[in-house]
Amino acid sequence: MNDMIVRRLSLAFSALGLALLMGAATSSPAQALIDYPYCMKVYTRDQYTDCSYSTLAQCQMSASGRSAMCYRDPFYDGPPGSPYVIKQPRVPYSPFGSNIDPNYDPYRAAPAPGPHRQVRHKRKTHHTH
Repeated sequence: MNDMIVRRLSLAFSALGLALLMGAATSSPAQALIDYPYCMKVYTRDQYTDCSYSTLAQCQMSASGRSAMCYRDPFYDGPPGSPYVIKQPRVPYSPFGSNIDPNYDPYRAAPAPGPHRQVRHKRKTHHTH
């Protein structure tokens, strides 16, 4: 019975990996942001948190044998029992906020400066009478 469960899980993860790979290959610039309800905190020299798990069982399976802990994401906005929430990004998407000029092009060449003309000013002289 355990062999059957292992086979089903490996098939499920293979299908998930293939789906993720295909999604990455056909991704568009304005991707939706996906929030998952469960996170894994990994305690190593470089501690990190990975919030990409739909179920607690998935997280625990990934954390098994490691110095890690699974928990429900306190910032998850989805309804209880939902595997993930898809949020549409603000346009244009920026990790720094939505205060980006949509017409800004970092690769556009700046216009050449115009010719500079030097203007000479006459010095005012004060006459004392």
